Order: sequence, then C-alpha cells, then structure tokens
Amino acid sequence: MHLKIKWNDDRVRGATTAILFISRERLIRGEPLADMVEASLAEYRADTEGYKERKRTAPDAQDPGPLTKPLHLAYQKNLIAAVDALTLKLTRTKRQFNSLTELDNALVATLRDVH
Repeated sequence: MHLKIKWNDDRVRGATTAILFISRERLIRGEPLADMVEASLAEYRADTEGYKERKRTAPDAQDPGPLTKPLHLAYQKNLIAAVDALTLKLTRTKRQFNSLTELDNALVATLRDVH
C-alpha cells in the first residue's frame, strides 16, 4: 500500500517545523553544524511525542531564540529562509511523497547545504 503525503499535509509542516525547532535546540547545546538537518530529523522521528511536549513550551520555530554565536544565528536564519522557500516550492509544484522516508530524504537533500 502506497502512502500519499501531499504538499499540504500536516506531516510535511510537522517535519519542517521540527527541523527548525530541533536544530535551534542543538545549536543552543553547542552541537556542530555538520549533518544538522539529518540529525534533527532523526531526533524528531525517534521521539515525536517528546518533541511535541517540548514544542509546547518553546518559542516559535521561526524565532532564532537565544542563539548568541553569530555563526549559529546566521545558520538558523538561513535555515528558516530555506525552509520557507522549500515550502513555497512544494506548494507551487504540488509535490507528493510516497513515504515518510521519501519525504525525509527530500528535506535532507534540499536543506543539507544551508550555511
């Protein structure tokens, strides 16, 4: 059975929001920028309920929050812009995915080179 995930599905918005939110948390903890998107997505998929609990009390995912290092702040702002552009592109092209793995691979491939 094929799973159809459309561009306007909550799973797409959830994954992109999780990338922004978890990457910000990882930057605050001082984790390296290398493989940030992959690691953030893996963390989200491993514990979606824990992510939802933490997200309830956290600032908006679009807010860079308490990032103090200029490199981390620039990375997060660039990631936010890249996610916004990707979301717009998915909407314009009405992109669909056949699985969560395919969605994750597309997100990683598109957002991996943000600096």
